[in-house]
Formats: sequence, structure tokens, C-alpha cells
Amino acid sequence: MRTAYKVVAHIIAAAVVLQAALIAWGTFDVIGMLTAGDVPEGPPLAGIMHGMIGMYAAPVLVLALLVIALLAHAGLKWALWLVLAVAVQITLAFVAFGAPWVGLLHGINAFAIIALAELGARAVAHAPAHVPSTRKVMRPAT
Repeated sequence: MRTAYKVVAHIIAAAVVLQAALIAWGTFDVIGMLTAGDVPEGPPLAGIMHGMIGMYAAPVLVLALLVIALLAHAGLKWALWLVLAVAVQITLAFVAFGAPWVGLLHGINAFAIIALAELGARAVAHAPAHVPSTRKVMRPAT
């Protein structure tokens, strides 16, 4: 289960990097069109792909990571932080359509998601194999 946690955490980080590449591609595509005097008819394909990864793939991956963390008994804190960061990321994306400056926070939060995913993977990789219970066992009086 710990290997699954690490793999999914790395996939989450890679998905965010892919989203950054897609949004850069879409931005340069639109700039190129505008420079040539063309008007884009709609959002570029790269922007649509960016949104689909962010709205569908990332939440599913993060929830899968949370389930894996619960089953592996490791990395739960990082998985919960990731759930929060992805929820904030989606909220910032929707708010940014009405207030474009919020897009700055959306971009910054992407780095937080990458960091949380990689820190979680590292924490699980270096966690002890067995954590003894702190529960006290009652023994009969002698």
C-alpha cells in the first residue's frame, strides 16, 4: 500500500506539472493568434485539457490517495492537506473567471500541491514499517 501511495502522489505532482505545460501552450497559442490578427473562436484545446485534468483527474487521484493513506496507515496528514489544497485550487479557478488576479493565487497554489504530494511520498517512503500501539493493556492483579 505504501508503494501505491508513493506512485499516486507522484502522479498527482506530475499531473500538476502537465497542467502548467498545457496552460503555457494554450497561452502562447492565443498570443500567436492575436499577433497574427486572428481572434480565437473559443478556448484553446490546451486550456480545455488543463481544466479537465483539474476538475476530474486531480480530485479522483487525491481521493484515491486519501483511501490508500487510510488503508496503509501512513501519509494521512499529507493526503488530507492535499484534499484541502485541491479543493482550494478548484475554488480559485472558478473565482478567477470573475476576478482574473485570483489566477495568480491559483498558480501559486499549484506549487503547494506539488510540494504536498512529494512531501507525502517522501514521508511514506521513510515511515517506519510498524508503529506500536500506545494503548495500555490491562493485566490481572497478582
